[in-house]
Amino acid sequence: MQNSFIQKALMALMVGALSLQLATASDSEQVLPQYDNNKHMGVATCGNAICHGVRNLSEPSNVRQNEYHTWLLNDRHSQSYKTLMNEQSKRIAKNLGLKSAATADICLDCHADNVREEMRGDEFHITDGVGCEACHGGSEKWLATHTLTPYSATRNISDGMYPSAPLANRTELCTSCHVGNSKKLANHNIMGAGHPRLGFELDTFTARQPQHYDVDADYLERKNADTPIRRMLIGAALHARATAQNLTGSLLDHPQGFPEIALFNCHSCHKPLDDQRWQNRPTTAGLKPGSIRLNDGSLILLAAVSGAIDKAFQDKIVRAIKDLHVASRSSIAEVKRAADQVIQLTEQAETKFKRLTISKNSSQLMLIELAKFGVRGEYRDYTAAEQALMAMDAIHYQYPGNLTLESMLNKGFQLTKSDETFEPNDFRTMLSSFLKSE
Repeated sequence: MQNSFIQKALMALMVGALSLQLATASDSEQVLPQYDNNKHMGVATCGNAICHGVRNLSEPSNVRQNEYHTWLLNDRHSQSYKTLMNEQSKRIAKNLGLKSAATADICLDCHADNVREEMRGDEFHITDGVGCEACHGGSEKWLATHTLTPYSATRNISDGMYPSAPLANRTELCTSCHVGNSKKLANHNIMGAGHPRLGFELDTFTARQPQHYDVDADYLERKNADTPIRRMLIGAALHARATAQNLTGSLLDHPQGFPEIALFNCHSCHKPLDDQRWQNRPTTAGLKPGSIRLNDGSLILLAAVSGAIDKAFQDKIVRAIKDLHVASRSSIAEVKRAADQVIQLTEQAETKFKRLTISKNSSQLMLIELAKFGVRGEYRDYTAAEQALMAMDAIHYQYPGNLTLESMLNKGFQLTKSDETFEPNDFRTMLSSFLKSE
């Protein structure tokens, strides 16, 4: 038992050590903008009055050309650096022993375009926050040529532009901050210091941001179209993969001597001691009361939506989640093995989702599967309930008009308004009522 996975995790909770060291992850096939090898020339080089800072477009254009103003005035990414200056951030920095959140890499990595000093152009300012090149890549080689006609996405990508249109690339970019990886993560120390809990679902977070492009004929010539449901499905596969990947590397077998506690479900520990509602879920069968459960909300969502497409495949994912939880009672090596199996399944899921023809009928089946998973008790953890609700909302967004679903969603958002007041039995009852009405 001395080398057991859970015992190491418990040691972390008791010791409460401060460790902000994040190890380097292996390079992905597509290098994320923060780590590319092109200079980031700065928001000012994009936002001038003849490029993306046009207020009143007088000449025909295949882009809006007001993207800078959309970002500056309506996109919360433009305020991300300023967030580091508020009282909450100052308190977090003080708790972590940092001089300032506004100068600490561990904060700037997600609150700004924190590229290396030598990769910053003359017009680059870290104070711009998450600007254009944080998503589109360093523009050193493509700034002057990316508008040449005929337009060539291949040329621009070859010159260093990040391909954010493909959902897989977009999700990897978004999850690098909103979920985290071994290079940057809102780890347990940061959360304990007062950082808000993070949640993510690709379509929901896409819809909440102001759109700075038009999906018209010209757009479709250059890029693939996507829909709320397709974003939700691909996002679910990639979110689950990011979760599993974090269970295979340095965050798990951490130099500090115990796994990163942010890999676990917060509410396994953070609940009143007189809360006697403990109960196993089907996918955690075998865990004993008091077990620290891994954070598997994204995995549960993937299993739920897969059931509308391939029941046998859904069963494989469910077994893999069970295996992962069993492994967490054994050893780090076993967790890595189980997580690798989950990664393989997410790759298969992504392929299935890309090939899927989405219809109103298939979306209805997804709703039913999502509700069934909740009724069988899989959404007892807040994170899983939150994921399921956002997925159902994406379906409703693409196929509006179901008043019963709309009413259920409104109630669901009230029930999940706070993780502190979330009542799993109420959420389950809500889903049961919805199924009966359908």
